[in-house]
Amino acid sequence: MRDFVAHSRRRGIDSANAAERLAAPPRGFTLVELLVVIAIIGVLIALLLPAVQSAREAARRMQCVNNLKNLALASMNHHDIAGHFPTGGWGWWWVGDPDRGFGRDQPGGYAFNLMPFTEESARYEFASDGQPDVITEQQKERVRQIVRDPLPLIACPSRRPGQVFPKPVDGTFVAFNAGSNTDGPNVAGRSDYAINCGDTSANEVGQAGFPEEGEFPPIRRNFCLSVTGEVLTGRGFSCGNAARAANGISFQRSEIAIKHVTDGTSSTFLIGEKYINPINYETGADGGDNETWCTGYNNDNFRSTWRLPQQDRPGFADALIFGSTHPGVMNMSYCDGHVGQINYSIDHAVYRVMGSRNDGLVSSDIE
Repeated sequence: MRDFVAHSRRRGIDSANAAERLAAPPRGFTLVELLVVIAIIGVLIALLLPAVQSAREAARRMQCVNNLKNLALASMNHHDIAGHFPTGGWGWWWVGDPDRGFGRDQPGGYAFNLMPFTEESARYEFASDGQPDVITEQQKERVRQIVRDPLPLIACPSRRPGQVFPKPVDGTFVAFNAGSNTDGPNVAGRSDYAINCGDTSANEVGQAGFPEEGEFPPIRRNFCLSVTGEVLTGRGFSCGNAARAANGISFQRSEIAIKHVTDGTSSTFLIGEKYINPINYETGADGGDNETWCTGYNNDNFRSTWRLPQQDRPGFADALIFGSTHPGVMNMSYCDGHVGQINYSIDHAVYRVMGSRNDGLVSSDIE
């Protein structure tokens, strides 16, 4: 009997304790526990963030490679139709004119000339007035619109948002054959890529000025280079830095065909990324990024292997060289259409050889 009573009492006590526990509010995290959880989450984010950023940069770099691949294929299609790689146009005071064909008489740069080969034929023809020897006001206005609407293919997704930026040079003037930016924002489209003009120390040339009445197109004395890059003499005006032979793929009035690439198409540069001071990504103040993506032979759209490529960095400006915002390497297409990566620490002698189409050497010849 005593055992039965004791057992009953214990059951009563246990039931009372259980009831108290059920009635008590749930226990939450202490401040220390919460801080520990936050710290663990922070460590995990710190560990994962570089991997996420690296994956994003890898995707952007792959898009950049695809852009250059498509530009290289467009250049080869251009060669099949026109018989040569895209010409470099006339100089920094001229942009493209769809009525003037694809050869030495075309004032626009390489990117403008690739438009019909990148599924942009309609936009290319938009500026046509059917009069190759006349610059009409309608054509000038339409060319200005094209200048302010660049090809998506010529933008590196790793570098900067957008492709249209201020144009601080020459006031509102755009080109002799384009309307001025007098009725809207003074901006122009830009490119992150440049075509190879060789291993020369010059990559641009202007003109003596707009030709006199009755002299359009400009007569031959207004140009400095032959269609294969030799310096023309007796021009009647100073060519300045342009008075250097060009041995690349595109330059002033060039008509370079595969037959001229005697060093081999698989070892000769075609189109690659250009160097820009990152401080001026969006200002238009960089000396090699202050004109337009349609401009003829000038340092906005043409680069050389005279000096080694560089990764974009603040405080350093060089409008002659290739380069990129990618760490370690830049992307470069070749004349056979493939795209490779060039390390910034590449041997200079090897690098210069890859910029020249006809020096009799290939990179394997350089120790």
